Amino acid sequence: MARLSIERRLLITTACLFLVIGSVLALTVGTYARRAADEAFDRVLTASALAIADTVGIEEGAVTVDIPYSAFAILGTSRLNRVFYRVTAPDGSLVTGSPILALDIPLMQDQTLRLHDAVYRGDPVRVASVQRYRADTMTGTGGWIGVMVAETREARQELAGQLTVNGMLPALAVALLSGGLILVSVRSAFSPLRLIESNLRARRPSDLRRIDTEVPVEVSTLVSALNEFMDRLSSVLDGVKRVTADAAHQLRTPLAAIQAQAEVGLEEAQDPQVRRRLSRIHHNAREAGLLANMLLSDATTMHRLETQDREIVDFGDAVKQALQMLRAESAYTVAMQSLVLVMQEAPVLVVAEPVVLREMVRNIIENALIHAPGQTDIQLAASKGLANFKVMDRGPGIPDASKDKVFQRFARAGARNPGTGLGLAIAKDVAVAFGGTISVVDRSGGGLVVEVIMPLARQGEGA
Repeated sequence: MARLSIERRLLITTACLFLVIGSVLALTVGTYARRAADEAFDRVLTASALAIADTVGIEEGAVTVDIPYSAFAILGTSRLNRVFYRVTAPDGSLVTGSPILALDIPLMQDQTLRLHDAVYRGDPVRVASVQRYRADTMTGTGGWIGVMVAETREARQELAGQLTVNGMLPALAVALLSGGLILVSVRSAFSPLRLIESNLRARRPSDLRRIDTEVPVEVSTLVSALNEFMDRLSSVLDGVKRVTADAAHQLRTPLAAIQAQAEVGLEEAQDPQVRRRLSRIHHNAREAGLLANMLLSDATTMHRLETQDREIVDFGDAVKQALQMLRAESAYTVAMQSLVLVMQEAPVLVVAEPVVLREMVRNIIENALIHAPGQTDIQLAASKGLANFKVMDRGPGIPDASKDKVFQRFARAGARNPGTGLGLAIAKDVAVAFGGTISVVDRSGGGLVVEVIMPLARQGEGA
């Protein structure tokens, strides 16, 4: 279904209106053009008929006519016209000319000049008829002599067409100019909406600031409603984040206590069934603690992305800080011993928020430590204007069907797999927010490679 476009509807409506007005104007101009052409040619036609009528007479009972050359010369100015004539005696008999011209037109016995439309041999013609009373000087008798002159309509139609075109050309020029001005006006009228659109598209997904662009009165109510909606949405999101962070923070202490008590119980318990239950409690407490940490990391990351400015930071420092935090956690003491770090000596400068960048690196490395016990290789290098960060493990990898899902929140490769399903989702949000990309591919020889590519900082950025 085609999307509704107000601008398109306005332009289509205007075009239809112009079409209707143009059609009416063309009919009106055409009518006046034909009338003007008829009047111009009728004057010439009547002058020719009168010139012939002035030469008729009766001598010794016979009708005489001396057709002047000028009578047809004025009609022959147009090469398109064909001229016919007929002169009749008082008894209606033919004196000269065409015997079948305008036989259906009655001859009135008066001296009034009349104009008629007729058909002569299949062609429409215009006929001028006039009668003159003449008396025979020899016998004293007289009668009405009829004169008819006709011409075809080709020249009239040509003149009417020229007048119509000449009359419509200024109207067409005005219509085109008006159409262009209307198009510009419509585009200009909708420009505030395009400014609002570009403003919103340029924002980060978490940016819910009010729209402060100046807009016309007609759009101000829409902007006001949109601002109120974003205020409510921002308030709701802040509340959700606050509750999530508070809940995660409050849960960390009791979960850590449960995990510690389960570890003590495992050391003291002798009954295998009790040890299995304590082991399950310890595992669940550890998973819940990990989820709480991830939720805190997510809340911290989103908050700092929204509120903190970007600056130029060394990607290598973020990697070192993330590793230092992971070494401080007892759960990863053994896994950290098989970690291999390779970084270039020169700083890898990127535009980012330091804490958020560190959290992204930590989540990626922690994801590898959880899912892939064994040697984990970390590489950081810069080339061709890009920072390249890789975490490569020797774990079971991820099936191809699940690779597209690993960046979704709470998505895991399998229901029995450890982890929360949040680490890579948070990492993707951060990478995209800093203008980078993140991907997962299989590692040659087995395992998985998580790769983050970010643009290097240019001079003047991050200020």
